[in-house]
Amino acid sequence: MKYPLLTLTLATLTLAACGGDDNQSEDVTPPPPPPPVENTVAIDEAAQINLTLEQFDPNTGTLVFALTDAEKNAITAAKDYDIYYFGFPDKNKTSTNPKAWKRWHVTQNYRCHSLQECGGKLTEVSEGQYQFEIAALDWQQQDPSGSVAQVKVAIQIYGAKASNDLDLIQVLPQ
Repeated sequence: MKYPLLTLTLATLTLAACGGDDNQSEDVTPPPPPPPVENTVAIDEAAQINLTLEQFDPNTGTLVFALTDAEKNAITAAKDYDIYYFGFPDKNKTSTNPKAWKRWHVTQNYRCHSLQECGGKLTEVSEGQYQFEIAALDWQQQDPSGSVAQVKVAIQIYGAKASNDLDLIQVLPQ
């Protein structure tokens, strides 16, 4: 006798559980992932400055380099620098001038410090990556014979707390 009552109760519960379904499903779009965190540090806050030369254009003298700190964070807002281009003769050729030193060189230098006019143009092309441009890398005035066969560059970037090590980097021949 209690079976009809049990059947009626189960039927009521089944209908109550399914009553809200009208076959409309909402597509849930997950929120976009956060942008990658770019770890940067301002030049005046960097306790160490590391420089990596990435590109050199021998025709114009344009340099592209990256600056990072000890933790490999990109260094931003660099503006003070000393950049030197050194032109050397082919080390395998001897000079026709008997009084010439075998290791002569010619230089072009560019400086920018807060209180003076800047030589060249330093541009931050992306966080921690810089491009340095000059009017032209012209050795003709200092070396009319055209003997420059090797080019080396020395770049020093200054911050309030640190500067990078000054190294001579050979850029030509590559």
